[in-house]
Amino acid sequence: MDECQILIVDDDPKQLKILTGHLIDHNPPYKLLIATNGKAGYEIAIKNKPDLILMDWEMPVMNGVDTIRMLKENDETRNIPVIMVTGIHDEVEKLKEALDAGAIDFINKPFNWIELNARIDTQIRYIQTFRKFLSQVELINKQEREIIEKEKAILQSEVIHHQKQLTMNTVNILKQSQLLHSVTDEISNLVPYTNDKGNQIIKSIISQLNDKSSEHMWTEFEVCFEKVHTDFYRRLLEKIPDISVREKRLCAFLKLNMSTKEIASITFQSQNAIDVSKHRLRKKIGTESDEDFSNFLNSL
Repeated sequence: MDECQILIVDDDPKQLKILTGHLIDHNPPYKLLIATNGKAGYEIAIKNKPDLILMDWEMPVMNGVDTIRMLKENDETRNIPVIMVTGIHDEVEKLKEALDAGAIDFINKPFNWIELNARIDTQIRYIQTFRKFLSQVELINKQEREIIEKEKAILQSEVIHHQKQLTMNTVNILKQSQLLHSVTDEISNLVPYTNDKGNQIIKSIISQLNDKSSEHMWTEFEVCFEKVHTDFYRRLLEKIPDISVREKRLCAFLKLNMSTKEIASITFQSQNAIDVSKHRLRKKIGTESDEDFSNFLNSL
């Protein structure tokens, strides 16, 4: 059995000598602490946190039952098991008083040494088993915390990766939009030099360029956006059931704090058209200012 501390609280010097001598012979690893009254025992218990207390009943200054009550009222000592040592044999109410105060067991004087050893050994084994259990729980909790921290780190890394991906995707959309604007402008410059049939072909090419580019860009953008802002579109649809595809994309861009100019460039709309769309959306949710609308989007 591992070394443990036992506090003996008893005012009888002869009784203390007999009891300590027996415990030392029975199990040398026991470290014994001595107090000659309840008040001193309480103070020693707070300072040393013994594993077990053998508490005499009748003592000067403070009796055993009152001492137990004080021990159980203190967070630092309430879990220390106390065996009540008593010369009372027949007073059941007295024994019940001790147990109600917080004693975990009792032993009568004069001692039956076999019984005393068994009572003490049982409590010590229980204490050691309980401590092993707590250490195992602590180890499991530590392992669980480590797993949670690793999962949290992985999740944070993924979010950062998706955020970077979304940012790069948005930048690429802007670049592609600018390039597309430039290309369509150059193609449009050919209109004065062609006939009606040629003008129709040019318009068709420009329209196809816009459609093909938009289809690819929006698919890529929305996949990245959903990874970073999970369920944004779903919650937006719950708030505005009749929202259009264009309005939904506008909300996504505003969620990313993009300017009206940037949004106009990406969507091939005028800045005035973007402002009109924002005004329409504000009316749908009942907000007056851009700030209120921004707060609404940030809450999703």
